[in-house]
Amino acid sequence: MRFFQRLETVDSKFTFLDSEDSQPIDVLNASYHLVHYNGPVEVIDVAETPLTKIVGRTGEYIANWVIPSIALENETYFVVATGEHPVDHTITTLEDFFRVLPPTFFSGGGGGGGSGLVIKFTKP
Repeated sequence: MRFFQRLETVDSKFTFLDSEDSQPIDVLNASYHLVHYNGPVEVIDVAETPLTKIVGRTGEYIANWVIPSIALENETYFVVATGEHPVDHTITTLEDFFRVLPPTFFSGGGGGGGSGLVIKFTKP
């Protein structure tokens, strides 16, 4: 799992593989959306957006977005990518996920200990 703050720019890379031979394959209609869950309810944070094809790399795509300013701290978010097989037209779904952490986790704000964690080394 990766960790980010609100308004941070994030990339997720996805590789689509052929279901027959597990080789990378360029797909049709490659897109992604960003969601989190409120109990059993899926909340869409970034609407469906086209993935960017990585030039010269078969089956590889990238999503690039900014963590929303209203993203909930300590919440897990999912980047859901989909692509359509060019021959049999089946849809493949891939996921990446991350957690939004408070700024004090990264900045060391509050108490001089950063996240408030204390590292202790013990001798066996």
